[in-house]
Amino acid sequence: MIAVVGGKIWTGTGKNIDDGLVLIENSKISYVGPMKELSPDVEIIDAKDKFVTPGFIDAHSHIGLIPEGLDWEYSDVNDVSGPVTPQMRAIDALNFYDPAFKDAIGGGVTTVYTGPGSANVICGVGLIMKTSGEIVKSEAALKMASGPKRNQDRKSNQPYPTTRMGTIALMRSVFRSVREWMNGQLKIDDDKKYEYEVVAKVLKGEMPAKIHLSLYPDEIRSIIGLIKEFGINASIDHVFGGDLVTDEIFDSGIPVVYGPVLISRTFSYYRYVNDKIPVELAKKGVLVALMTDHPVVPQKHLRFSASVLVRNGLDYDEALKTITINPARILGIDEKVGSLEVGKDADIVICSGHPLKLGTKIEKVLINGEAVLSN
Repeated sequence: MIAVVGGKIWTGTGKNIDDGLVLIENSKISYVGPMKELSPDVEIIDAKDKFVTPGFIDAHSHIGLIPEGLDWEYSDVNDVSGPVTPQMRAIDALNFYDPAFKDAIGGGVTTVYTGPGSANVICGVGLIMKTSGEIVKSEAALKMASGPKRNQDRKSNQPYPTTRMGTIALMRSVFRSVREWMNGQLKIDDDKKYEYEVVAKVLKGEMPAKIHLSLYPDEIRSIIGLIKEFGINASIDHVFGGDLVTDEIFDSGIPVVYGPVLISRTFSYYRYVNDKIPVELAKKGVLVALMTDHPVVPQKHLRFSASVLVRNGLDYDEALKTITINPARILGIDEKVGSLEVGKDADIVICSGHPLKLGTKIEKVLINGEAVLSN
């Protein structure tokens, strides 16, 4: 048994405990609460005057698929063999030796979603993993991407859509074809079966979709309509310009993975970037998580991204939720991680102060109860 003793415990459930105790047994949390008498054989981690939180979770990145220190030619994030590639799986290209994993741990990040990029309309299946290397879900979400997919001399037998109209039309066409196949109304060649099976998981609610949006507010409206039309479980990611359609997003009940923050408007994609967007959405009642979109923003800076929300008017508790329990809920892993509760994985960050204050240092990180960082 391991005991994290004497810290200010931020549980992520709305309950904070001063001078608290977290007990860990067999990689799981077995107790969270006020101090109590401990047996002499317990391993003690002294957290007196420290801040104890769940491990941080990045809900959208490309870590391990665009490894740091290697040329972009190595990147396995976008396969441009065709605009519809649901059969692609991030697990088949993951580089466990990416040094960014160690850096992420240094930033308190213990769990990440990583997956294909946005070059295609239906891009492939991403995964969820611990930054220590454990795969949590090898097939976590089907990545899809709105916006124009202009042909850039890609070696493909199928044309890429060149407008947002064409992109949405292709998404709808794929969903309709797969639905007809599921109902026995359409026959397909054997080489297409696996592609259809992956999309069918989304239509049957067995796998969520993760839909990239980054251009204009009208794109958000279009994708909300598509999600409703087919009744799929999905998050909408990036959502630049979301402050212009907050009511529509809230009414849809669709969660948002916003970001990255800390970027400039260097491309037309970023015209509607505004660091107040996730704050306005969260205050409206939308379930919001943050992303780094690593390597766009290094994964280790996830907590600094959340501190930007505090600067823009969100209170510390709500901002911390955007990198803990909120992404866990959006990714469907909140039964395992995201808060400090009995039965959950012992993924714990111990800081010198509140983790969203810039002077705070991360002093210890535990993943599944094992210390993977000690400063």
